[in-house]
Amino acid sequence: MLWPELSPTLTVMLAPIRVVIVEDHEMVRESFELILQAAPDLDVVGTAETLAAGKKLISETDPDVAICDFVLPDGSGAQIAEAVWKAGQHTRVLIITGADDRQAVEAAVAAGCAGFVSKGRSLGDLLNAIRAVAGGAAVFPAHLLSTVSQTDEEAKQKKQTILTRRELEILRNLGQARNAEDIAEELFLSVHTVRNHIRAVLTKLKARSQLEALVIAIRTGLVTIEADRELDSEIGFEPETDADLKPEADS
Repeated sequence: MLWPELSPTLTVMLAPIRVVIVEDHEMVRESFELILQAAPDLDVVGTAETLAAGKKLISETDPDVAICDFVLPDGSGAQIAEAVWKAGQHTRVLIITGADDRQAVEAAVAAGCAGFVSKGRSLGDLLNAIRAVAGGAAVFPAHLLSTVSQTDEEAKQKKQTILTRRELEILRNLGQARNAEDIAEELFLSVHTVRNHIRAVLTKLKARSQLEALVIAIRTGLVTIEADRELDSEIGFEPETDADLKPEADS
């Protein structure tokens, strides 16, 4: 699949998805704004040209999604995600960039970004990505995840973290672009139990997101990205919530 299939819970909103655009190129910024405003379920509540202005705007408007260029005049879009995470805001940060390099990927993952979309994608893909992350999901190109597979010292230390057999099984399934429903069907578990195991994996790996947990797993060799996957394929992650998930008997 090229992009996560959007369930009714992601596409049907009681109110428009409030979006902020942080992009320093005026033509791109205005084009994004025009396209997004034309969508009935999206509402652009503000735009900014710099990191400083973007952080201020997001703090003031508290949007559902912030789409940010990775390279900004005074910093990076990843720094916006870092600021959002530290402030405890619910805004989901989607990085928009033409830089498919390891540094950009690692910065986006480490900062807790909800996704990473290349400027080479279609505008339709961008709209779908915004809707997906607004619903709590995350999108990331599979071929970019493979660029962060080199083992570093921190990853070696995290490899010592003890994951149960079931947690490893579910983590590997996430690496195969399966969502909670698919994994539940594959392993004969309830969706609730699968999500509970995902939460346990995040806690044990000290990851801010399912995306970061998968990257850690790639670095430590717990998960590998399929070599024959299309370069433009995307990995879709199950929405993350703050709900108190109680383990079930079939875990």
